[in-house]
Amino acid sequence: MSFKKTLKHHVLKVFDIKEEELKKTLLLQLNIFILITTLLIVKPTINSLFLSELSSDALPLAYVFTAVLAIIGSYFYDKALEKFQLNIIIDKTLIGSIISLIVFGIGFNFNLITGFLLYIPYVWVAIFGLLTASQFWILANLVYNVREAKRVFGFIGAGAIAGGIFGGYLTSVLTTFMNSQNLLFVAALLLILCIAITRYIWRTEVEKLNPFQVSIRSNPKSDSPFKLIKHSKLLSLIALVIGLSALIAKLVDYQYSDYAFRLIDDQDDLTSFFGFWLSTLSVISLLIQLFLTKRIVGTFGVGKSLLWLPSGILIGSILLLVIPQLWVVVFIKIIDGSLKQSVNKSATELLSIPIPIDIKKKTKTFTDVVVDSIATGIAGFILIFFINGLDLSSTYISIIIIALILVWLTLIYYLRQEYIIAFKNLLDLSQTKKTKLVKQDIKVTSIIDSVIRVFNSGTENQIINMLTKTLEVKDERFFYGIKNILHHTSPRVKTLAIDNLYYLKTENLSTEIEEMVHDRNQNVTTSAFRYLLKHYQKNKVELFEKYINSDDYTISNAALLGLSLELRNNPILQYKFSLEQKIDNALSKYSNLTDEALKKEIISVILESIGNAKLSTYYFIINTQLQANDIDIVRVAIRSASKTLNSEFITPIITHLSVKDTRPCAINALYAYGEPVIDVLFDKIINETIDFEDAIYTVLAIEKFKSQKAINTLMLLINDTEHAVKIEAIEALKRLKWKYPNLKIKDDYIVHQILDECQLYQNTLAVIHTQIVLQYKKKATATETKEENEARIGLIHVLEQRLDRQLQRIFRFLGIKYPPQDVDPILNTIMNGKEEQRVHAVEFLDNILNSQLKKELIPVAESVILTSNSEEKIKKLNLKVFSEAECYHELLKRKDVKLKFAVLYLIEKSNPLKYKVLLETVLTQETNAKLIANIKNILSLLPN
Repeated sequence: MSFKKTLKHHVLKVFDIKEEELKKTLLLQLNIFILITTLLIVKPTINSLFLSELSSDALPLAYVFTAVLAIIGSYFYDKALEKFQLNIIIDKTLIGSIISLIVFGIGFNFNLITGFLLYIPYVWVAIFGLLTASQFWILANLVYNVREAKRVFGFIGAGAIAGGIFGGYLTSVLTTFMNSQNLLFVAALLLILCIAITRYIWRTEVEKLNPFQVSIRSNPKSDSPFKLIKHSKLLSLIALVIGLSALIAKLVDYQYSDYAFRLIDDQDDLTSFFGFWLSTLSVISLLIQLFLTKRIVGTFGVGKSLLWLPSGILIGSILLLVIPQLWVVVFIKIIDGSLKQSVNKSATELLSIPIPIDIKKKTKTFTDVVVDSIATGIAGFILIFFINGLDLSSTYISIIIIALILVWLTLIYYLRQEYIIAFKNLLDLSQTKKTKLVKQDIKVTSIIDSVIRVFNSGTENQIINMLTKTLEVKDERFFYGIKNILHHTSPRVKTLAIDNLYYLKTENLSTEIEEMVHDRNQNVTTSAFRYLLKHYQKNKVELFEKYINSDDYTISNAALLGLSLELRNNPILQYKFSLEQKIDNALSKYSNLTDEALKKEIISVILESIGNAKLSTYYFIINTQLQANDIDIVRVAIRSASKTLNSEFITPIITHLSVKDTRPCAINALYAYGEPVIDVLFDKIINETIDFEDAIYTVLAIEKFKSQKAINTLMLLINDTEHAVKIEAIEALKRLKWKYPNLKIKDDYIVHQILDECQLYQNTLAVIHTQIVLQYKKKATATETKEENEARIGLIHVLEQRLDRQLQRIFRFLGIKYPPQDVDPILNTIMNGKEEQRVHAVEFLDNILNSQLKKELIPVAESVILTSNSEEKIKKLNLKVFSEAECYHELLKRKDVKLKFAVLYLIEKSNPLKYKVLLETVLTQETNAKLIANIKNILSLLPN
């Protein structure tokens, strides 16, 4: 074996990378390496140029500018992400950065960037580092699915560490024969490579993804991260601790920059100094992470490990007050820079175990960007007041740092206490009603010990809950605790234990887990096969051939499922393992069986495997089984269709919404497509390309997203849909409004809708009055045929139904603005209550409504309880009386197919020639095919 192949083999084995992933993984690693190298060249260069010109006195204001622009910039950046594709934004960011670096380089060389203008490059470099790193990881998340990301992100992240080490040392070397300002041109050249790599990765890996896959792989957008943090005491304390550490880090950075500026006169030497120590910090941080972090956290526990960083800075700050020397400031900087990214980061991640993964994802950006930016701004204001305002030496910043560290230590104490409470709540939540009676009290001490104690002595539900959480953390210290429960009596525990061990490397358990493929539970055997596909050290193809051809259907089915899950989105491995051939064999086996129970089991596995592996060749099987008579098979087909994330299955899934037995499964399947499906569902409802009955329940699928986008879409559905869809959309809005207060529904919108419905109600009442008057007049003059009379009676009947519907909508809208328990019973009382009850109901409305609603809604409510005829109601409401032509024009504008048919039928049976122009106008605006055909038929009977 050649050296190249040997090296490749070792890299794949050591870093847990699959051969077909190696090229894109190395390219992404190179990309982040170049980005961080560039940052480590630019940052010390611009810092030294800034300090040499403006001195350290200018730093506080620079911190404030950085914070303000970072927060404002993040808002507009989020808007840009919604409008443009990520690759365009990355491309423009890199091109803009290259142009900026060239402009800065020219500006510095010709002394064009001086004085206040120096704030521009200083702030730019801070935002550049934040923006490019963020973009890189968003791109990486698109390239890999969740399972792949867990395996390879550590290896890719090593590129960032290497860039942090290489960039600073390169800067130190380059300054020996190059002016500082010319380093910016070197950085610009490096970024050109990033453009080429990013474009190649996007073209080969991301372009093949559909919008649904992109949505699933992207970090979920947070509707209100601030409120999520506010409502969780543990998250609030974590955010405060992160913010306080960022604030102290900025104050330390100021001392570090100030001492360096005052003691190093030469600009190039200052650049070299910053570059050298930035890289040295990365080296020390890496060494601590590799050799000390696990020992420190394992020995002292997470709570005490959090004390290392503030304690180290505290000792350094006290020392600086006694010995105000540069080496002391460098020591403090080393403590801050190295421990923050190693011991402190590891401990903080473990502390967040009780927090649900979706909430962690939604709040991560907020804590990383917004909290850090706010801390930077506060640091700037502190420095402006104490250093610039009181003209103090930077040494005395240590007094402020010491005071803040005391607050920090106090917060860590409360954070640990809150963690213990959250951990115990997590264990309580994992209890069922039955197990609560025999609940075991598990003592919560250090985090690692507490988790392992749950594995050793917790109830089944506690263990399941904890295994779900440790799956998010992927920490080798849990290995033996998880290994010990591999043979638990619960299949769910065994499945989750194997899923956890899949990511851990302490030992290879292939031999032990291979025995578990004989387990009678298919979920256990499927997970076992996934583990073997990753960790088995001999011939994996032969291993799977043996088990897939087994006479035991539990084993052969599990082997096929495990294979399909592990080979998802990987055509190279699918070909290597002959996955399509194995599906063909399973189909042959299925057609030859006579046992219905076995046939059902095998077709279910085939469907799941097709969905898991996204085998488009066999999508016709999913389509066929979506029409099966067996509801269980239909449910499996629906789930498999959603796993493909293929848009061709959206409509077939929708057709199962109107069937009660398949509705929950169909809603979950549509939800699995991610938020982009909301737009697809909206278009299908609005354009009436799905059955009316299915459209009603499609609203429930939109509601399930519980997001602001869902709210906005439901509001659009209310404006231009049939009554039943409107009612369901209003009800969905009501449920979301009162269950999820963080979602916004503007009061003005609800008031506007209620007023519109009141106007519609009054118009309908006026139209009914007109039709009754016409009926009476024509009867008196004997000018109305029997057919016309029947058509008019039919229209009046439909209009009376619409009055009831409009009242329903009015009061359901009220249930969004006011508590539903107060408003919901009122309509029934007004419609069906005794006279006294009806009067009281109207009085109650009069008390709770604002003046705007009261003016329109109270007359409507009073008109309902009037026993007088329509003419008296018209006079009381002071309504406009429509002519016959105005009636038809008003009704044909509405989004109500049944009502339009009733109007057209009346026109046809009365005097269609009189309304020829109206019919021709409606024909140009109508979208419903049946109505268009009806109008054309009427017009065809008229003379030209």
